[in-house]
Amino acid sequence: MDATVDHSPKESGLRGLVRNPNYVSIWLLGTLTGFIRWFQLLALGVYTFEITGSPILVALVPVLWGLPLTFCGPIIGGFADRVNRKLLLSGSLAMVLAVSVVMVVLAYKELLTFPYIAIASVLSGLFWATDMPVRRRLVGDLAGDSVSAAMSLDAATNSATRMAGPLFGGVMLQWFGITGVFLLSMTVYATGLVLVLFAQLPATAKRAVSPALIRDLIAGVKFVLGDWELRRVFLITIVFNVFGFPFTAMIPILGKEQLDLDPFLVGLLSSLEGFGAFAGALVVAVFARPESFARIFLWGCAGYLGVVFYLGILAYVAGGPYHSFIATSMTLTVGGLFGAGFATMQSTLTYTNAPLEFRSRVFGVLALCIGTGPIGFINVGWMAETFSLPTALLIMSLEGLFVMLVLWVYDALSRDSA
Repeated sequence: MDATVDHSPKESGLRGLVRNPNYVSIWLLGTLTGFIRWFQLLALGVYTFEITGSPILVALVPVLWGLPLTFCGPIIGGFADRVNRKLLLSGSLAMVLAVSVVMVVLAYKELLTFPYIAIASVLSGLFWATDMPVRRRLVGDLAGDSVSAAMSLDAATNSATRMAGPLFGGVMLQWFGITGVFLLSMTVYATGLVLVLFAQLPATAKRAVSPALIRDLIAGVKFVLGDWELRRVFLITIVFNVFGFPFTAMIPILGKEQLDLDPFLVGLLSSLEGFGAFAGALVVAVFARPESFARIFLWGCAGYLGVVFYLGILAYVAGGPYHSFIATSMTLTVGGLFGAGFATMQSTLTYTNAPLEFRSRVFGVLALCIGTGPIGFINVGWMAETFSLPTALLIMSLEGLFVMLVLWVYDALSRDSA
């Protein structure tokens, strides 16, 4: 396909986006696969705790999902500048579709043990590693002059999947078992593959000189290190993914062990963080202005860490399962609101601050920063198993807030010396 063909919408804003079938296909792909990501993470977390009783193994599931992002994100970002992105997306979707088929067979024959879950998690994470440098890059490329609206809509729907995925994961696990979880996953991945195959996507622009992949990756990292705005975005991204977001892996344990909830209510509890994120993303999409993007991003991360700290206190002092469920639900919803500010502005600031020729590689570096999450998941899982879940949440959030303070002081000193 000719790289010069204009696939951007003819109208600006959300109206133009929803009238662009190619953008809608990539947006729906993100919606469907995002749903399955959170759907599986909740179901596999509950299932793993049921068969092992180990918090650290529960935390290991999202760690294994995140490892390919850590090691392969920048590499995929480099490949995305060289190969047809439609081929890359469809190939990765075919792979996870095959994984789901195998897992359905294992679950139906009652052979599904944690080692199989671990392998499936790594392979699913390999597909997820293509989202940032390939699919989200396409979201921006197909949006034309409506990049902010496109990224906000994408973040809003991703937040909605964080609401719907855990809820349906709990329902599916309780009513149909782990076999039903992978049957639905198989169906959704097949639908996503059809969407990609029928979409008309911009081809990768050919460059006269094709430098070595490693040199390309180094160039992307150097560009990020030399750009103050991108450097700040990526440092805060690391803080959020190491000290903030990993607490979500502990929600199944919070629901099962401390509140004694069934899988459906555990899923409902997990979905409320996504509900708050969905509502917050819609507010940001409508009211955010470019001059406030950076502040929304920073306060979103800081507020999220504060909510994790309060949740740790709540886990110590909330009295009675019913009271605890209501208070925890409200706290998770507020956390989602803060998380929406962070997530929406993360992609927007990255896209707008990276020049065209560096965007895939910069998004690959962003994927690497997001891929630091396994450190946080292992940290909170180990602390929950060694001490207690409330203690783990308190320590992790305080660590993150301290790092935020250090970065704020460093930023202030850098500005003064400039």
